[in-house]
Amino acid sequence: MIRKLQITDITQVVKLHKNELSGFLSELGIPFLKKFYKVSLDIPEMFTYVEENNGHILGFTSGISRTKGLYKKIIFKNIFYLIVPLLSYFIVHPLKVIKMLKILSYPAFSEDIPELLTLVVKKEEQNRGIGRKLFQAVSEEFEKRRIKEFYVSAYERLLANGFYRKIGCRLDRSFNFLGEKMNYYKCRIIK
Repeated sequence: MIRKLQITDITQVVKLHKNELSGFLSELGIPFLKKFYKVSLDIPEMFTYVEENNGHILGFTSGISRTKGLYKKIIFKNIFYLIVPLLSYFIVHPLKVIKMLKILSYPAFSEDIPELLTLVVKKEEQNRGIGRKLFQAVSEEFEKRRIKEFYVSAYERLLANGFYRKIGCRLDRSFNFLGEKMNYYKCRIIK
């Protein structure tokens, strides 16, 4: 069953994020991710849907209607709540501060566009239509917000590129991000 993220889902969502997704947010660790998803519940532009079956989260997706300033919105929503895990991480990994600054150069953060931020399904649950249903939930949420198209990015090396093309997204452009080729897709609302 697809439904909106609830605070009681966060532990499972974080575990799924950490286990299935590579990237900087995963590197920040479980304490940061827990706080990130909790704070995201209070940001009106951001939304997360989960696929839940008998209390188990099989997948989830997050989107945002306005990407500009996303990390500022998250961090400053409750700065003291997020600062401890961030500082702890940067004390142990001081060179990652540079990576964090590079992440802030992500094109969508300056373009202020709607974006599907995350879509992940447990490996053992893939190829069962869950990803498509989650994508549909994002499309419907964007449609409620009067948004007709949105974007999603995927590193070139990921199988997600095939999924986004198959579901009807069109490659808008490619760019180098954090030393890897990233594809940026434009997606129209599907019904």
